[in-house]
Amino acid sequence: MMNKLRFSASIFVFLSLGACASMNAPDISTPPAWQSQVAENAAPLDALWWQRFQSAELNRLVTEAVISNYDLKIAFSRVLQSEASAIAAGAALYPSVAASGSVSHSERQLTAGSGSYFGSTGFSAGLQASYQLDVFGAARNSAAAATQRLNASLYSRETVTTTVIASVVSTYLQVLSARERQQLTTDRLKNADAILKLLEIQRRIGTLSDLELAQQRAALANQRAALPALRVAERQALDALALLLGRNPQGFDVEGRSLSDLALPVIAAGIPSTLLERRPDLRQAQANLKAANLDVAVAQAARLPGIQLTASGGTASAALSDLFSTGTFAYSFGGSVAQTIFAGGRLLAQEQGTRARYGEAALTYEKAVISAFSDVENALTAVTENGLQYDLAVEASTQSDLAYRLAELRYRNGVVDFQTVLNAQNAAFSSQESLVQNKLSRFSAVIGLTLALGGGWDGTLVDAPSMQAVYDPL
Repeated sequence: MMNKLRFSASIFVFLSLGACASMNAPDISTPPAWQSQVAENAAPLDALWWQRFQSAELNRLVTEAVISNYDLKIAFSRVLQSEASAIAAGAALYPSVAASGSVSHSERQLTAGSGSYFGSTGFSAGLQASYQLDVFGAARNSAAAATQRLNASLYSRETVTTTVIASVVSTYLQVLSARERQQLTTDRLKNADAILKLLEIQRRIGTLSDLELAQQRAALANQRAALPALRVAERQALDALALLLGRNPQGFDVEGRSLSDLALPVIAAGIPSTLLERRPDLRQAQANLKAANLDVAVAQAARLPGIQLTASGGTASAALSDLFSTGTFAYSFGGSVAQTIFAGGRLLAQEQGTRARYGEAALTYEKAVISAFSDVENALTAVTENGLQYDLAVEASTQSDLAYRLAELRYRNGVVDFQTVLNAQNAAFSSQESLVQNKLSRFSAVIGLTLALGGGWDGTLVDAPSMQAVYDPL
């Protein structure tokens, strides 16, 4: 007898282990160091990284976006959905209890045609309970998979948060860049208009031909033609910023005027091995991978026997007052075992499908990790090279301005012809425009590096919100 019990226990352990998730986890290798590096005075990224731009207005915009952005509200709703699914999946670990009650009344005629009837009334109440023994871990693994998907939705919300904040900062910078370019164009127009007036005077006294006058008028018109496109860019950026804040674009505006009013953060990249913990999108992919692994165990358990325990009890009486009196109660217990013998290969196909989905999740995770390393390398290169490009753009703008002033001075003194002035003017305008664009590229590179490093997220997973939130206005 004891040997039989030991044999049965061995079979139980074997089958239980067979139902556990056993898929091989992907082997992730991390580089020892980044190929590109930033300046030595770089500071580690923190959760309030946007405050390094030293703009009180930008700080207020980010705070408002975190509260009112619709993408964040949608992500919050998805978390609630995942939490409800996790609760529902966990309910399978507990017994199911149902109550029932009934009342019936019947009458029959005592004698045909007598008009006399005999009536009876019956009352009954009962409880039914059932419990599926989780011998092979199907319910446990299903609940654990739902929990991992809840975690994935929480990581997804963190990803949306970092993306929204970066979008607010980036869009705000685009507004300032468009305004700075407009101001630059306006200032240059004043200078070009002054030269045009000088040429008109020279034309009236006969010292200048119509050719030079037409050339300057064309140059002035081209500069004015740039203003509408810049105003469109400004308006589109403002509208996009309003949308990020959950506002209507009508009447929305910001006070900032120039990128020069902001500080440029210098961010340290840290070591590559920490990236897997600091990027919420990678943690989300990892949680989905764990859920897929648990799904395999659930599919394996579906091919093994199921054991169901049931219990019921109730009472019945002809009088409601006697319904719960002694002698009216009855109860029963039972158990059953069910094993699918033939299902046309459905259960095997379902298990194979979960294995294939695990393989997909593993490849998705590996790809996400490699892409993350690539994102950081690209961002580090952009920060470094855009910095060098900006320094050269500053030098080019400085020298172009100097050349323009000297050409104008020499033209007024009759040393050079007007074509020299026109060429110097166009070069100076182009250099100034390029300088503003390079300035925006430097800021954009910092934002790109911030996102590549996880947006300042510290790797902490916040608790799921209370389900009461589904009844409260979002």
